[in-house]
Amino acid sequence: MRIQQTPKRRRAGMTSVLAMLYLILFSSLAVGFYAATNTAVQVSSNERHARQAMLSAESGMEFMRLVLGNVEIPPNTPSDQMWGKLCTQVAAQIDRTPNFGNAAVTPPAAGVTTWTLPVLTLPSGAQTTITLAPHDTNVETVDVVAYGLEPDLRTDKTKGVPPLHRKIQVTYKKGPRASDIFDYGVASKSAISMSGNAQITGAAGQLGRGSVLSATSNPVPLSMTGKPSISGDFSYTNPSGAPTFASGTIAGYKSSDSDFAAHIHSGVREPEFPTIDTSSFEKFVPAADAAPSASLITANPPSTRKAFTNIRIKAGVNPSFAAGTVIQGVVYVETPNQLTFTGGVTIQGVIVVQNNPTGDATTNTIKFGGNVTHQGVETLPNSGVFTGLPQLSGSFLLAPTFAVTMTGNSNNVGGTIVTSKLDISGTAGANVKGTVINLNDTAVNMTGTSDIIIQASGADHYPAGVTFGSHFTPDAKTYVELQ
Repeated sequence: MRIQQTPKRRRAGMTSVLAMLYLILFSSLAVGFYAATNTAVQVSSNERHARQAMLSAESGMEFMRLVLGNVEIPPNTPSDQMWGKLCTQVAAQIDRTPNFGNAAVTPPAAGVTTWTLPVLTLPSGAQTTITLAPHDTNVETVDVVAYGLEPDLRTDKTKGVPPLHRKIQVTYKKGPRASDIFDYGVASKSAISMSGNAQITGAAGQLGRGSVLSATSNPVPLSMTGKPSISGDFSYTNPSGAPTFASGTIAGYKSSDSDFAAHIHSGVREPEFPTIDTSSFEKFVPAADAAPSASLITANPPSTRKAFTNIRIKAGVNPSFAAGTVIQGVVYVETPNQLTFTGGVTIQGVIVVQNNPTGDATTNTIKFGGNVTHQGVETLPNSGVFTGLPQLSGSFLLAPTFAVTMTGNSNNVGGTIVTSKLDISGTAGANVKGTVINLNDTAVNMTGTSDIIIQASGADHYPAGVTFGSHFTPDAKTYVELQ
């Protein structure tokens, strides 16, 4: 008997089930990929906005570094005036400038110690709000806070999402402003006149130290007649000035030489000229109201007296010092006064004039009629009446408002000379270990065979009594990111 097999029945719909499973799987993967991609895009966008906000804050801080670096706080500014002068100068620099939307900027009112500047807008569209305030009531340090916003400011305001921001703070400290005036052997606010065979030259091997600067508005900043010479370059600030050279030479070249023009510099930036502060020297001489003594010069000294130590010359004495005079320490001169050294003088120390001197180059004069032999205060013993004085090195003559005349034929000067008018004539020479600085737009005149030989001082600091204004520089250690 034949057994008949029952045919197998196929299960309908299995393919559809598998298809649905795969569809669900791929859909889930697609949703996951979309979510991951969307999250990555959002994270990337947030990071970009955060970086742009930080860049905005840092750009604002860098802008303020330049502004505060250009501030010039005059020497001896009282502490209670420091904040006001700082704000006034900052406002002057940024008033109605495009970076601040051409907004009018005025310093804060008296007594206000937190100053928020107008919004600084960068070319990228980013914005920075900058705030200045004294640091812990110390007016010589200033905290600067830069609050940076992202460029697009999160335009989707419907969601109430505030713009991303970053805030940084840096403390700026007051410090001395460097001046390049010591790059010159002679720097004068006046025109300079040289005639005959007068010379301004650097010492052997240092000819470049014989460079000269004239910062006058005079149309003729340098007048050469005869065959004078300047061993270094000649620079002048008046772009329309027209110096005359005759047969003189600059850096070894005559005006007819092809290389001459390379050593003449017109319209240069005027360096900061110093302010003279001689208060550190005054303590070594008798007080202005002290009892009469050998160190308080109240009348013309007798010709037999030739030795002096730490002297104060009272105003109006107009003393004449005999030939062969020897001076040690400080010569402190009140004004007005007219000093005359009739013959050779040996000075181991410094000649300085009172702060805020009265009179001018017609009422205040110093005349050296003979040879000057000078050594700086650093050669004095650091003991007795000279204790502390050797540290005040680098200067020979600090005499603003004074006209100084040299007619001797051998003057060796171990420090910087600061005057308001200088005349060197005849066969006079000055071998100067420092810089010659003329503070007034009067004149520097050199005639005959006179010469100024400039030696590098080798000092790593400004000469004592020679001060410059201050500006504010960032202290890197104070950088902090705020919330």
